Amino acid sequence: MRLFLIICVLGLVSCSKKGSGSGSSIDTLPLAGTVDKADTLTVMAYNVLSYGDYCQAPPAALDGYLRTIVGYVHPDLLSCEKMNPFPFTPGASGNLADEIVASDLPSGYAYCTPTGATGQADVSVLFYNTRKMTYVRTQTLVRDITDFDLYTLYYNDVNLSITHDTTFLYILVNHTQSGSSSTDRDRQVTEEATALRAEFAFYPNLIVMGDFNTRLSDEAGYQALVTSTDSATLLSDPPYYPDRALTYPGNWDGTPYRYGPYLTTSTRLSATVPNACGTSGGAKSWYDHIFVSPWLVSGTNYMHYVPHSYVTIGNDGNRLGVDINSTSPVANTSAPDTVIQALWQFSNKYPVCVRVAVKANRNGVSPKDP
Repeated sequence: MRLFLIICVLGLVSCSKKGSGSGSSIDTLPLAGTVDKADTLTVMAYNVLSYGDYCQAPPAALDGYLRTIVGYVHPDLLSCEKMNPFPFTPGASGNLADEIVASDLPSGYAYCTPTGATGQADVSVLFYNTRKMTYVRTQTLVRDITDFDLYTLYYNDVNLSITHDTTFLYILVNHTQSGSSSTDRDRQVTEEATALRAEFAFYPNLIVMGDFNTRLSDEAGYQALVTSTDSATLLSDPPYYPDRALTYPGNWDGTPYRYGPYLTTSTRLSATVPNACGTSGGAKSWYDHIFVSPWLVSGTNYMHYVPHSYVTIGNDGNRLGVDINSTSPVANTSAPDTVIQALWQFSNKYPVCVRVAVKANRNGVSPKDP
């Protein structure tokens, strides 16, 4: 999509462009002075267990653990779900997003403007690497118990000064209502899917991620995302498609032993160790997901989901009903021991991660976003 000095983002001119949705014009007839470059974005979603509410410890006491995890994963886009509500004004006393940027992330990171219109008990924040991405806006699509925010960013293409054309990426972050009943979360995610289809005639480069609290794939909310009468407005859960490592239906609560490396709840077996916050029982279900759009599966617009890159950080597939750092049935060597210990200390949830390949735009032509 042409930037037009970002004027199009503000709605002052049309962003329609001569490229079609097929991507056939990508990389043809490169403009003089442009260079060919490949890049990768690492995208991570993490339920941070009410970071800031002092249940586990003061934020400053937890920061070292998150810093260790981030230093291992190196996410370019990081959603932190279930943060304790805080003053959103940058620089304000108690701003937890500022705390994370200052204490836990490498230099050059910032966060998208968070919202709290519903006055919810927790908030989600999207952090990003400013060397690779530029933030455009936050749009609240759904207000139901919590805010479901759609973030618009664009890639800092190496050829931008010549082509005036780059690739937009849309991120929708979730934290749905938990509990054995799916009624509330089914409604929340169905409203979200409806709002997305009203927003986009077809899905652009779009990622929907976070803690969905889903117990099985037949839940109406999950189905609202992965099924559609129009293939251009359905989302893919990568281990199912395009990776085809799993097949539907999925009963992640009922038969968790079938989903060992994908289980995200919980990193902790005990209800009191290392503290009494969050759920226990060891890895027993799969609540956290990262869904990708058809464009990201096919690589239509300069971005492409890297096949088989979906991973549950710190889960070696042997954590069913045990701590992440347990030596039984085997020692967990899926990450360095310092990272495994940090994951155990920082949250009761495993973070999930995907990688997205990015190709430089050399001819100033992109498929037009819907």
